[in-house]
Amino acid sequence: MTIELAVEEDVERVVMAGRAVSNEGPWRIQVGDDTLQFRPIVVTDPIMTGSQILAAAGVRDRVEHLVYQMLANGLLEEINPEETTDIRSNRAARFLVFKNDRSFRLLVDDRTLDWGAGHISGATLRALAGRDQADLFVWQDMRNQADLLVLDEDLVDLTLPGVERFYLREVAFNIFVNGSPETVSRPRLAYWDVVKLGFPDANAAEEIVYTIDYTGGPHQNPEGTLSAGQSVRIKQGMKFYVTPSDKS
Repeated sequence: MTIELAVEEDVERVVMAGRAVSNEGPWRIQVGDDTLQFRPIVVTDPIMTGSQILAAAGVRDRVEHLVYQMLANGLLEEINPEETTDIRSNRAARFLVFKNDRSFRLLVDDRTLDWGAGHISGATLRALAGRDQADLFVWQDMRNQADLLVLDEDLVDLTLPGVERFYLREVAFNIFVNGSPETVSRPRLAYWDVVKLGFPDANAAEEIVYTIDYTGGPHQNPEGTLSAGQSVRIKQGMKFYVTPSDKS
């Protein structure tokens, strides 16, 4: 099933670009392990069982392993040994392989659950909670420090000692834009969101370009520049500096 020296289609790149995966192979997928290290694997059959994915990943002991496909929306979906998935469906280009030697207990909104993998995504936690309100977000109870916001695409390590606890609630971040305090109720801000906070009358049609620099962000983006079309994760106390200049 695995081949070498072939001109293959990169399924992950195609899915991220929003294009349809070709019906003609071979295809390149990404298979990760329990440390979230991914490697490319080239396959010639687009319809694969869980066992075939394990075999392509070089896993010999298939009884003690689980396969999950990582969907574009952040959900992890288990693929049983005889269950099939079609990599042309644009649902997933990445797969995770876990050694299933134990389950992991967690609490979601005070409900006790057992999970068969050492990592779980924010989207999966949201699905397990059964609450799809757009203004509710997953938080991890960090006990002796500030609780951690878990977005849909984030993966949480469940292998640490103790039972991990999660809950859903709204977000409210106090940030600063050009020195002025602002409160926002979402975990990401787009370029124009920040511009409007600093310059409420700004619009894309005017002959002014805005440069945005930020500091004090979360570990994913502690500092940097935000360009048009981009968005950035935010955290409490984050600082934005918006500077207008003439396009000419």
